[in-house]
Amino acid sequence: MKIKIISVTSKKNQFNSEIDRYIKMLPSFMKVEQLELPISKRSKQKAILQNIEEESERILRHIGPSDYLIIMDEHGKQIDTIEFSEWLKRWMDESAQPVLVIGGPDGLGQSIKERANASLSLSSLTYAHSMVPLILAEQLYRAWSILDNQPYHRQ
Repeated sequence: MKIKIISVTSKKNQFNSEIDRYIKMLPSFMKVEQLELPISKRSKQKAILQNIEEESERILRHIGPSDYLIIMDEHGKQIDTIEFSEWLKRWMDESAQPVLVIGGPDGLGQSIKERANASLSLSSLTYAHSMVPLILAEQLYRAWSILDNQPYHRQ
């Protein structure tokens, strides 16, 4: 199983070592690829919507036609960790290739929203952009620990 976490960012994520730590704790059959794409250059002459669409097009180049696309969106569905573990189990059972996408500072364009199979909100709270890949990596490990009946989730 291959899972991608794609984020649009202005700089290298300061939490990459922590993200890698969670990814390395996953079983060997579960490969997680983290991909950081640069934000579009902002300028007074360029409309925000143009930046959003450029970033969305760049993201779409890394998504295959059969990939299961989940976008992170403040208006997306909020689920708990148990339900997230059920999503992970379904992805494994169906040999899905989930791609978790975190848009840039201005969000995601309509083209990628229309392509998405699901829209997920991590919380009603607002997080620093660089923390979202870390939260996703930790939740993937936590979901796996639930499925594998490990004590991590109960700590």
